[in-house]
Amino acid sequence: MKKSQRLVTLLAGLGLVAGGVLVSGPASAGAETPRPTPKKPTLVSQRSFSATSLSQTLCWTGVNDGQIITWYGAPVTASQPVAASASEGVMNAEGTGDAHVYAENTTVLNSAIQVRVHTGWGAPLSVCIHYVGV
Repeated sequence: MKKSQRLVTLLAGLGLVAGGVLVSGPASAGAETPRPTPKKPTLVSQRSFSATSLSQTLCWTGVNDGQIITWYGAPVTASQPVAASASEGVMNAEGTGDAHVYAENTTVLNSAIQVRVHTGWGAPLSVCIHYVGV
């Protein structure tokens, strides 16, 4: 076989292969791509509590934005379920200001609760934190 015939045969073969890819491309484009099923969360620990319920409001002055407030002596044990919310003001006059006050990252330790308080304010404020738990 001459070199020119080999070249034509090679190019024709490549054309068939490329043509097969191009022909099969659009047919598979219409098919849905299988999506991986989301994995379910895995329970790694569980704890039951027989503690008495907790409901307490404590007010603090001089709280800066992003400050962590710790209530020492709280009647709790580590990892006990406790929720905390925060508001601007002093006892019996809460929520009266213009600051956007909220609590986050509640951490329960043995006899202590830590809460990060955001005020969105450039100066220290008076803030009340409400603790509720089991």
